[in-house]
Amino acid sequence: MLRLVHIFDLRTSGNDEAFLNWLDANLYEKAKEFGCLERKTWIFLDGLKEPYEKKSKPVKRPKFVLEAFWTNQKQADNFRDWLQSVPGTDHRKDWSEHVKNHSILRYVEYAPVQNIGDE
Repeated sequence: MLRLVHIFDLRTSGNDEAFLNWLDANLYEKAKEFGCLERKTWIFLDGLKEPYEKKSKPVKRPKFVLEAFWTNQKQADNFRDWLQSVPGTDHRKDWSEHVKNHSILRYVEYAPVQNIGDE
């Protein structure tokens, strides 16, 4: 399982809700065609640096977190290739017009090494 995490802020457009609805509807529907299993959008509330110390400091992060779950990297790459193609131009343009301060993090499921057989 591959987990792609997009963290980002929105440009001040006055229509944030419409853009987030577009992410939840149109973009996700297209991603499902390429094998995206699930996606969710979260809003960052707060965080602490060194949270177990007496003098914790607040952290500043982008406001939005979008998670997308894929069976494998190839599916995610195929979707990205589509986004960068001519048919994906409108989706890419919508994203670029609304999003700033964007980073992508990729994670795979951790599976501890299992010893099989006698040692």
